[in-house]
Amino acid sequence: MAAYLPDTWRGRRVDVEFERQDGGGFEGILVEDNEGGVRLEIVEEAGPRTLFVPWSAVRYAELLDTPTR
Repeated sequence: MAAYLPDTWRGRRVDVEFERQDGGGFEGILVEDNEGGVRLEIVEEAGPRTLFVPWSAVRYAELLDTPTR
C-alpha cells in the first residue's frame, strides 16, 4: 500500500487488513501513520495496547467511523 492515510482519519476507528493469503487484520484507533507504516491502539480484555503495522504488511486500510467536517 505504501501511502499516507488522510489526516482526518487520526483518532478514528479503522480496519487494517494484512497482505497475507489467510487474511487477518486489526480494528483499532489510528494513532499515526508515517513512511514506515501505521500505529493503531487496539483494546483487548487486558487493556489497550499499541500496535505498529509496516506498510509492506498492509493490504488495505478502511475508515470505519464517519469523519466529521
